[in-house]
Amino acid sequence: MFRKNLIEYAVILLFKDRADHLFSFTIFTFIVSLLSAVLFVSDAIRSDLVDAAKFGPDIVVENTLAGRAYKLSEEDRESIADLAGVSAVEGDVEGYYYFSQQRVWFHLIADSSLSLREMSVGEGVKEAMKAWHYDDAFNFFSTEGKITLKMLKTESKQTNILSNDVIFMHPANVRAILGFKVDEYSKLLVTVPNPSEVGDITLKIVQLLPTVKATSKEDIQASYRHLFYYKGGIFMILYWVCMVAFLILLKNQISLAYGEKKKEIAILRSIGYAIKDIIALKFIQNTVVAFSAFLLGVWIAYMYVFIFQAPLLRAIFLGSQLGRSVEFTPIVDLNLLFLLFVFSVIPFLAFVIIPSWKIAIADMSEAVR
Repeated sequence: MFRKNLIEYAVILLFKDRADHLFSFTIFTFIVSLLSAVLFVSDAIRSDLVDAAKFGPDIVVENTLAGRAYKLSEEDRESIADLAGVSAVEGDVEGYYYFSQQRVWFHLIADSSLSLREMSVGEGVKEAMKAWHYDDAFNFFSTEGKITLKMLKTESKQTNILSNDVIFMHPANVRAILGFKVDEYSKLLVTVPNPSEVGDITLKIVQLLPTVKATSKEDIQASYRHLFYYKGGIFMILYWVCMVAFLILLKNQISLAYGEKKKEIAILRSIGYAIKDIIALKFIQNTVVAFSAFLLGVWIAYMYVFIFQAPLLRAIFLGSQLGRSVEFTPIVDLNLLFLLFVFSVIPFLAFVIIPSWKIAIADMSEAVR
């Protein structure tokens, strides 16, 4: 009879004691929502960056001098092109232009498909320019004078994490604004037909040009995968907030077991409930609470990040004023959600079931009195 009505009785007790479980439900939902939101934001950014790196060059070569980026010459390009296993080396020019009125940096990238009087901008760049009434054109100032470019189009929002702060323009304009000569480059893009030779050629490039930094495609992808797992001290603050809240939650769970519920368990034992029935009863009650809170927390985090675009939290990961116009691509890592489930729901249940079991196997006469 106990088995037949156990679930029904557990649900009745859950509604009867809903005030006791409401605090645990609220705290647990908060913890899951906050951690899930962080995971969703980091996964969305990292996924877009990793996907973009797949279509990049096999090796990217950059020069440094006194710890800062420095120009590469045509001689550098030719010396790398002469290495065995290298099929092509393309010189690229890019850099940053400071828009002082808005106090933001624009990322300038060369695009030979554009004319000398045109540019294509990211969504964040467009908003920054519009704030100062640059609706159709923008004036760049360089050592050669003023360069006025017409805004041809805005980059697609599907790639705005990558192109949000970018301005694409003709290579000649990039060189003029950044002060590069015709035979100078900001980076070299190396193509290696045989993937197994990329590592060896990367080492050869560094040995050939000791001041350069050569980064393979695999290294770029690996750095992107780990870049947004942790974001400095602010992420750690969020983490500790969750841990403190979780400890409060577990303390509340123990209090529920050892408080009035101790007498309840004793009465159930005295009328014939077996220990396994009491454990099953507590398991059903708290499983409903834990699962409901977990699913609600994940749903709230999904809505917060991908529907409302993570206000406040996005600044931790993007940091720039231009980051306000970034739209996150919906990415859900089921493996990380499973780990979050294991390390939250299981301890939640354990801190009720274990105390309940200890009470159930103890002497019931004292608890009943």
